[in-house]
Amino acid sequence: MPMQPFSVSHCVTGFDAIRLRPWGGRLYGFSETLPGTVRRLEVAQPQVKLVIGLASPYGLAANGREERCQAFVVSRPAAPVIVEQSGVHSCIEVELPPWAAYRLFQGDGQVLASPWLDLRELWGTSVCLLVEALEENPCWTSRLLRVETFLAERLQNSRREVPEMLRRAWEELQRSAGGTSIGDLSQQAGCSGRHFASRFKAHLGQGPKACARHIRFARAQQLLESLPALELVQVAVLCGYSDQSHFTREFQAFAGCSPGAYARSGWADIPGKPASLLEGREN
Repeated sequence: MPMQPFSVSHCVTGFDAIRLRPWGGRLYGFSETLPGTVRRLEVAQPQVKLVIGLASPYGLAANGREERCQAFVVSRPAAPVIVEQSGVHSCIEVELPPWAAYRLFQGDGQVLASPWLDLRELWGTSVCLLVEALEENPCWTSRLLRVETFLAERLQNSRREVPEMLRRAWEELQRSAGGTSIGDLSQQAGCSGRHFASRFKAHLGQGPKACARHIRFARAQQLLESLPALELVQVAVLCGYSDQSHFTREFQAFAGCSPGAYARSGWADIPGKPASLLEGREN
Protein backbone atom coordinates (compact mmCIF):
# COMPACT_ATOMS: atom_id res chain seq x y z
CA MET A 1 0.00 0.00 0.00
CA PRO A 2 1.47 3.39 -0.94
CA MET A 3 2.53 5.38 2.11
CA GLN A 4 3.11 9.09 2.75
CA PRO A 5 4.52 10.96 5.76
CA PHE A 6 2.15 12.55 8.26
CA SER A 7 -0.60 14.75 6.81
CA VAL A 8 -3.66 16.64 8.05
CA SER A 9 -6.98 16.71 6.19
CA HIS A 10 -10.20 18.49 7.14
CA CYS A 11 -13.59 18.56 5.44
CA VAL A 12 -16.24 21.23 6.15
CA THR A 13 -19.65 19.59 5.80
CA GLY A 14 -23.17 20.43 6.91
CA PHE A 15 -23.40 23.78 5.12
CA ASP A 16 -26.96 24.29 3.88
CA ALA A 17 -26.77 26.16 0.57
CA ILE A 18 -30.35 27.45 0.70
CA ARG A 19 -30.10 29.52 -2.49
CA LEU A 20 -28.83 26.50 -4.44
CA ARG A 21 -31.57 24.13 -3.27
CA PRO A 22 -33.75 24.67 -6.38
CA TRP A 23 -30.84 23.42 -8.49
CA GLY A 24 -29.74 20.54 -6.27
CA GLY A 25 -26.40 22.20 -5.42
CA ARG A 26 -24.13 21.17 -2.54
CA LEU A 27 -21.06 22.95 -1.17
CA TYR A 28 -18.11 21.58 0.78
CA GLY A 29 -14.90 23.05 2.11
CA PHE A 30 -11.61 21.16 2.25
CA SER A 31 -8.23 21.95 3.75
CA GLU A 32 -5.16 19.75 3.71
CA THR A 33 -1.53 19.79 4.70
CA LEU A 34 0.62 17.41 2.69
CA PRO A 35 4.30 16.64 3.31
CA GLY A 36 4.98 16.20 -0.40
CA THR A 37 3.40 15.81 -3.80
CA VAL A 38 0.32 13.56 -3.97
CA ARG A 39 -1.26 12.32 -7.18
CA ARG A 40 -4.84 11.16 -6.72
CA LEU A 41 -7.11 9.19 -8.99
CA GLU A 42 -10.43 10.99 -9.49
CA VAL A 43 -13.13 8.94 -11.22
CA ALA A 44 -16.24 10.23 -12.93
CA GLN A 45 -19.36 10.93 -10.90
CA PRO A 46 -22.95 11.53 -12.07
CA GLN A 47 -22.81 15.12 -10.82
CA VAL A 48 -20.78 17.95 -12.29
CA LYS A 49 -18.17 19.30 -9.87
CA LEU A 50 -16.67 22.79 -9.56
CA VAL A 51 -13.39 23.09 -7.65
CA ILE A 52 -12.18 26.51 -6.46
CA GLY A 53 -8.65 26.27 -5.08
CA LEU A 54 -7.45 28.79 -2.51
CA ALA A 55 -3.71 28.20 -2.71
CA SER A 56 -1.45 26.68 -5.34
CA PRO A 57 -3.08 25.41 -8.55
CA TYR A 58 -3.88 21.77 -9.16
CA GLY A 59 -2.16 19.65 -11.77
CA LEU A 60 -4.69 17.82 -13.94
CA ALA A 61 -3.98 15.02 -16.40
CA ALA A 62 -6.13 12.70 -18.52
CA ASN A 63 -5.89 11.11 -21.97
CA GLY A 64 -2.52 12.73 -22.70
CA ARG A 65 -3.70 16.23 -21.75
CA GLU A 66 -2.08 18.09 -18.86
CA GLU A 67 -2.87 21.48 -17.35
CA ARG A 68 -2.58 23.47 -14.13
CA CYS A 69 -5.75 25.15 -12.86
CA GLN A 70 -6.72 26.92 -9.66
CA ALA A 71 -10.47 26.87 -10.38
CA PHE A 72 -12.04 24.41 -12.77
CA VAL A 73 -15.16 22.43 -13.60
CA VAL A 74 -15.05 18.64 -13.92
CA SER A 75 -17.85 17.03 -15.87
CA ARG A 76 -18.23 13.26 -16.35
CA PRO A 77 -15.12 12.12 -18.21
CA ALA A 78 -15.10 8.68 -19.79
CA ALA A 79 -11.71 7.99 -18.19
CA PRO A 80 -10.28 8.89 -14.76
CA VAL A 81 -8.52 12.20 -14.14
CA ILE A 82 -5.26 12.41 -12.17
CA VAL A 83 -5.13 15.36 -9.77
CA GLU A 84 -1.76 16.45 -8.37
CA GLN A 85 -1.44 18.50 -5.18
CA SER A 86 1.29 19.42 -2.69
CA GLY A 87 1.88 21.48 0.43
CA VAL A 88 -0.84 23.36 2.30
CA HIS A 89 -3.97 24.00 0.30
CA SER A 90 -7.70 24.59 0.67
CA CYS A 91 -10.58 24.50 -1.75
CA ILE A 92 -14.33 24.73 -2.07
CA GLU A 93 -16.11 22.02 -4.04
CA VAL A 94 -19.56 22.42 -5.56
CA GLU A 95 -21.67 19.51 -6.80
CA LEU A 96 -24.46 20.12 -9.29
CA PRO A 97 -26.68 17.79 -11.29
CA PRO A 98 -25.97 18.08 -15.03
CA TRP A 99 -29.25 19.84 -15.77
CA ALA A 100 -28.26 22.60 -13.32
CA ALA A 101 -24.78 22.80 -14.84
CA TYR A 102 -26.40 23.29 -18.26
CA ARG A 103 -28.20 26.33 -16.88
CA LEU A 104 -25.17 27.62 -14.95
CA PHE A 105 -22.93 27.55 -18.03
CA GLN A 106 -25.55 28.97 -20.40
CA GLY A 107 -25.94 25.75 -22.35
CA ASP A 108 -22.25 25.60 -23.28
CA GLY A 109 -21.95 22.06 -24.63
CA GLN A 110 -18.19 21.83 -24.13
CA VAL A 111 -18.59 22.05 -20.35
CA LEU A 112 -20.52 18.77 -20.18
CA ALA A 113 -18.38 17.11 -22.84
CA SER A 114 -14.86 17.90 -21.57
CA PRO A 115 -12.99 16.15 -18.71
CA TRP A 116 -12.34 19.59 -17.22
CA LEU A 117 -12.29 23.26 -18.15
CA ASP A 118 -10.57 26.21 -16.49
CA LEU A 119 -13.22 28.46 -14.93
CA ARG A 120 -11.12 31.52 -15.70
CA GLU A 121 -11.44 30.78 -19.39
CA LEU A 122 -15.20 30.41 -19.03
CA TRP A 123 -15.98 33.29 -16.65
CA GLY A 124 -12.93 35.57 -16.89
CA THR A 125 -11.85 38.00 -14.19
CA SER A 126 -14.88 37.34 -12.00
CA VAL A 127 -13.29 34.00 -11.03
CA CYS A 128 -9.98 35.66 -10.13
CA LEU A 129 -11.80 38.21 -7.96
CA LEU A 130 -13.76 35.44 -6.26
CA VAL A 131 -10.60 33.47 -5.46
CA GLU A 132 -8.91 36.58 -4.05
CA ALA A 133 -11.90 37.32 -1.81
CA LEU A 134 -11.98 33.74 -0.54
CA GLU A 135 -8.25 33.70 0.20
CA GLU A 136 -8.56 36.91 2.23
CA ASN A 137 -11.38 35.54 4.41
CA PRO A 138 -10.35 32.75 6.83
CA CYS A 139 -13.96 31.98 7.91
CA TRP A 140 -15.29 28.87 6.16
CA THR A 141 -18.94 29.84 6.59
CA SER A 142 -18.31 33.23 4.98
CA ARG A 143 -16.38 31.57 2.16
CA LEU A 144 -19.18 29.12 1.44
CA LEU A 145 -21.80 31.85 1.58
CA ARG A 146 -19.84 33.92 -0.92
CA VAL A 147 -19.57 31.01 -3.36
CA GLU A 148 -23.27 30.24 -2.88
CA THR A 149 -24.19 33.84 -3.74
CA PHE A 150 -21.85 33.90 -6.74
CA LEU A 151 -23.38 30.76 -8.24
CA ALA A 152 -27.00 31.53 -7.30
CA GLU A 153 -26.85 34.85 -9.14
CA ARG A 154 -25.51 33.15 -12.26
CA LEU A 155 -28.18 30.48 -12.10
CA GLN A 156 -30.97 32.98 -11.59
CA ASN A 157 -29.78 35.21 -14.42
CA SER A 158 -29.30 32.38 -16.90
CA ARG A 159 -31.57 32.20 -19.93
CA ARG A 160 -31.06 28.48 -20.42
CA GLU A 161 -33.40 25.88 -19.01
CA VAL A 162 -33.57 22.09 -19.18
CA PRO A 163 -37.08 20.80 -19.99
CA GLU A 164 -38.86 19.49 -16.91
CA MET A 165 -39.30 16.02 -18.44
CA LEU A 166 -35.52 15.66 -18.77
CA ARG A 167 -34.92 16.86 -15.25
CA ARG A 168 -37.45 14.30 -13.95
CA ALA A 169 -35.83 11.57 -16.07
CA TRP A 170 -32.40 12.31 -14.60
CA GLU A 171 -33.81 12.33 -11.08
CA GLU A 172 -35.52 8.98 -11.73
CA LEU A 173 -32.23 7.49 -12.91
CA GLN A 174 -30.61 8.77 -9.72
CA ARG A 175 -33.41 7.41 -7.55
CA SER A 176 -33.23 3.98 -9.16
CA ALA A 177 -29.40 3.92 -9.19
CA GLY A 178 -29.48 3.64 -12.97
CA GLY A 179 -31.99 0.80 -12.94
CA THR A 180 -34.95 2.40 -14.72
CA SER A 181 -35.22 1.31 -18.35
CA ILE A 182 -34.71 3.96 -21.01
CA GLY A 183 -37.91 2.78 -22.65
CA ASP A 184 -39.86 3.59 -19.50
CA LEU A 185 -38.21 7.01 -19.27
CA SER A 186 -39.02 7.92 -22.86
CA GLN A 187 -42.60 6.70 -22.39
CA GLN A 188 -42.98 8.86 -19.29
CA ALA A 189 -41.58 11.79 -21.27
CA GLY A 190 -44.18 11.19 -23.98
CA CYS A 191 -41.80 10.89 -26.91
CA SER A 192 -40.03 8.25 -28.97
CA GLY A 193 -36.89 6.62 -27.64
CA ARG A 194 -34.69 8.23 -30.29
CA HIS A 195 -36.11 11.72 -29.73
CA PHE A 196 -35.86 11.35 -25.97
CA ALA A 197 -32.22 10.19 -26.12
CA SER A 198 -31.32 13.04 -28.49
CA ARG A 199 -32.84 15.72 -26.25
CA PHE A 200 -31.36 14.13 -23.13
CA LYS A 201 -27.85 14.24 -24.58
CA ALA A 202 -28.26 17.79 -25.92
CA HIS A 203 -29.19 19.13 -22.48
CA LEU A 204 -27.30 16.83 -20.10
CA GLY A 205 -24.12 16.19 -22.07
CA GLN A 206 -24.53 12.42 -22.48
CA GLY A 207 -27.29 10.05 -23.50
CA PRO A 208 -29.54 8.33 -20.94
CA LYS A 209 -27.77 4.97 -21.30
CA ALA A 210 -24.37 6.53 -20.67
CA CYS A 211 -25.84 8.43 -17.73
CA ALA A 212 -27.27 5.24 -16.25
CA ARG A 213 -23.84 3.57 -16.59
CA HIS A 214 -22.22 6.44 -14.69
CA ILE A 215 -24.81 6.23 -11.92
CA ARG A 216 -24.42 2.44 -11.54
CA PHE A 217 -20.65 2.82 -11.43
CA ALA A 218 -20.89 5.56 -8.79
CA ARG A 219 -23.02 3.32 -6.58
CA ALA A 220 -20.55 0.45 -7.00
CA GLN A 221 -17.66 2.73 -6.10
CA GLN A 222 -19.49 3.93 -2.99
CA LEU A 223 -20.20 0.37 -1.89
CA LEU A 224 -16.56 -0.65 -2.35
CA GLU A 225 -15.46 2.24 -0.12
CA SER A 226 -18.17 2.03 2.55
CA LEU A 227 -18.60 -1.77 2.77
CA PRO A 228 -15.19 -3.32 2.06
CA ALA A 229 -16.33 -6.70 3.39
CA LEU A 230 -18.72 -7.19 0.47
CA GLU A 231 -17.67 -9.69 -2.17
CA LEU A 232 -17.35 -8.31 -5.69
CA VAL A 233 -20.14 -10.56 -6.89
CA GLN A 234 -22.41 -9.05 -4.22
CA VAL A 235 -21.56 -5.53 -5.37
CA ALA A 236 -22.31 -6.55 -8.96
CA VAL A 237 -25.75 -7.88 -8.01
CA LEU A 238 -26.63 -4.89 -5.82
CA CYS A 239 -25.72 -2.46 -8.60
CA GLY A 240 -27.64 -4.22 -11.34
CA TYR A 241 -24.81 -5.70 -13.39
CA SER A 242 -25.56 -8.91 -15.27
CA ASP A 243 -22.59 -10.71 -13.70
CA GLN A 244 -19.21 -10.05 -12.07
CA SER A 245 -17.41 -9.98 -15.43
CA HIS A 246 -19.75 -7.25 -16.67
CA PHE A 247 -19.16 -5.31 -13.44
CA THR A 248 -15.37 -5.63 -13.76
CA ARG A 249 -15.38 -4.43 -17.38
CA GLU A 250 -17.54 -1.42 -16.57
CA PHE A 251 -15.50 -0.50 -13.49
CA GLN A 252 -12.26 -0.81 -15.45
CA ALA A 253 -13.62 1.51 -18.13
CA PHE A 254 -14.50 4.27 -15.65
CA ALA A 255 -11.77 3.90 -13.02
CA GLY A 256 -8.88 2.62 -15.12
CA CYS A 257 -8.36 -0.30 -12.72
CA SER A 258 -10.25 -3.35 -11.53
CA PRO A 259 -12.73 -3.10 -8.65
CA GLY A 260 -10.57 -5.42 -6.57
CA ALA A 261 -7.49 -3.22 -6.97
CA TYR A 262 -9.55 -0.12 -6.24
CA ALA A 263 -10.99 -1.61 -3.04
CA ARG A 264 -7.55 -2.65 -1.74
CA SER A 265 -5.74 0.61 -2.47
CA GLY A 266 -5.32 3.72 -0.37
CA TRP A 267 -2.94 5.70 1.81
CA ALA A 268 -2.60 5.28 5.55
CA ASP A 269 -3.51 8.87 6.47
CA ILE A 270 -4.54 10.64 3.25
CA PRO A 271 -8.04 10.45 1.77
CA GLY A 272 -8.52 9.19 -1.77
CA LYS A 273 -6.97 6.68 -4.11
CA PRO A 274 -3.40 6.87 -5.51
CA ALA A 275 -2.89 7.51 -9.22
CA SER A 276 -0.48 4.57 -9.23
CA LEU A 277 -3.59 2.40 -9.57
CA LEU A 278 -3.54 3.21 -13.29
CA GLU A 279 -0.13 1.63 -13.52
CA GLY A 280 -0.93 -1.52 -11.53
CA ARG A 281 -3.79 -2.88 -13.65
CA GLU A 282 -4.53 -5.60 -11.09
CA ASN A 283 -7.41 -8.02 -11.67
